[in-house]
Amino acid sequence: MDLLLANPIEAIRYTPSATQAPPDALQAGMLARVLDEIDHGLLLVDLTGRILHANHPARCELAAGQGLQQADGMLGSADGTGRCQIRQALQDAARDRRSIIELAHEGGALSLAFIPLAALSGGAIDTVLILCSRRQACAALTMQLFARAKRLTRAEQGVLQQLCAGRRAEEIAGLQGIRISTVRTHIKSVREKTGSNSVGEIIHKLARMPQLASALKLTAATPQ
Repeated sequence: MDLLLANPIEAIRYTPSATQAPPDALQAGMLARVLDEIDHGLLLVDLTGRILHANHPARCELAAGQGLQQADGMLGSADGTGRCQIRQALQDAARDRRSIIELAHEGGALSLAFIPLAALSGGAIDTVLILCSRRQACAALTMQLFARAKRLTRAEQGVLQQLCAGRRAEEIAGLQGIRISTVRTHIKSVREKTGSNSVGEIIHKLARMPQLASALKLTAATPQ
């Protein structure tokens, strides 16, 4: 299947002619890098469930082996119910039907959207894009960039991160070993710096921002 992804700037400078094919290797490599930066697990499989490509977050899901698993390159699940759901979703995709399933496990449910794809416009369905739900409301890297842009202190960023995880001021104070009045001072400062009227508004702003997969950066920065 031909997938085309062009840098908008490069697209202006370079337009391949009908007789000049795009550099497939470069194109495929760039596409893989782009997909790795998205904080959603993305898998491309054929109609039998054989994995053709998985981006970095999807590979992490497979490595964890909780909701999703793989064996000999085939997509599977940790339990029989999940395997049946995946099989049915692939059958639906073959009939050009989209579906969403939920795989339950101890670490929390993982939702998967199955999107049928055809190599050629109007052609037969031959591959399926699987979009995984995110594990957290806001990616760590997105949080860091947002905090930097709003000039939040490290303490304010720490409180904001806990708020996004659904914790109340009392819980944050206990976890960080500080007074609740200090937590409330940080929250007030975050609201003022971000121009928000409430904690809910701040979280909504973060949720609407592009979610970047920070796992790549963190892994690269971790000493071996």
